[in-house]
Amino acid sequence: MVCADHGAHLLRLEFKEVAQNGKKLARVLQRCYELYGYDMVLVFSDPYVEAQSMGCPVKLNPYPTLLGPASNNSIDRTQEIIRAAEILKDKLDVPIFVSVKGPFTLAAFLGGIERFLKMILKNENEASQLLRDAQQNQLEYLERILSVGVNIMIGDPLASSSVISPAVFAKHALVGIKSIIEKSKAHGVLAGIHICGDVSPILKHLDTSGADILSVENIDVQTDTVRMGGVGTDTILNGDIRRIRSEVENALRQKPIILSTSCDVPAQTNPENIKTMLRIASECGNELRGI
Repeated sequence: MVCADHGAHLLRLEFKEVAQNGKKLARVLQRCYELYGYDMVLVFSDPYVEAQSMGCPVKLNPYPTLLGPASNNSIDRTQEIIRAAEILKDKLDVPIFVSVKGPFTLAAFLGGIERFLKMILKNENEASQLLRDAQQNQLEYLERILSVGVNIMIGDPLASSSVISPAVFAKHALVGIKSIIEKSKAHGVLAGIHICGDVSPILKHLDTSGADILSVENIDVQTDTVRMGGVGTDTILNGDIRRIRSEVENALRQKPIILSTSCDVPAQTNPENIKTMLRIASECGNELRGI
């Protein structure tokens, strides 16, 4: 999961200029792909692209920060994401995924995260309106992305069981996730889900959501859906070769699995750590195949 922040750092560009320019975003993601040689590219700038287009104030330098709930000052960067996806789809012969926010997380950004989480419990009507607005926005944005013919990765970090209860997830978050999956699958593309933190209490919901990929931190869980992950972000940032090897080997014992970092690679990660992860993965894969 090498994204815009690591790519900008690698090319010594300001994150802000990459986040606001689809051509530059495509350039850094293509450069990272060429440097590391992994098997798919994820078009992801930062978590706040859609929130900013709906009026949330966002600070982009040195790295993205959500400054508050939605106001009247929208800045639309969604077209730059689509432009980057178009360029990469044209230039690279590997699967291209575009990250979209899950409606639950987007609604939390729109209402203010702490306020929204309280609202879910104390003012359900107001929370439901934000969720409807977020879902409608995402389905309209999704229609534009799908016209490019790329795959979809739904990022919904605030839907994690580390943040909300399984009951809240089932009632308020799952329907939005499923709506994006259904629309993506209807267009004949892959749809994945990425949720940080603990997902064990909602694993059954995720496994039966219709998604093709579950990107989760703990890949030791059993699912029918292909899991994605295995190497912690702290490991890729700070780990030595033994720690990286241990996590890669453990991941490759899991089936089905797409080896990946458990979340996007930290911006200042040493490129040699990423190369080491991929080299060990290749060696372990050959051993498993008896080569």
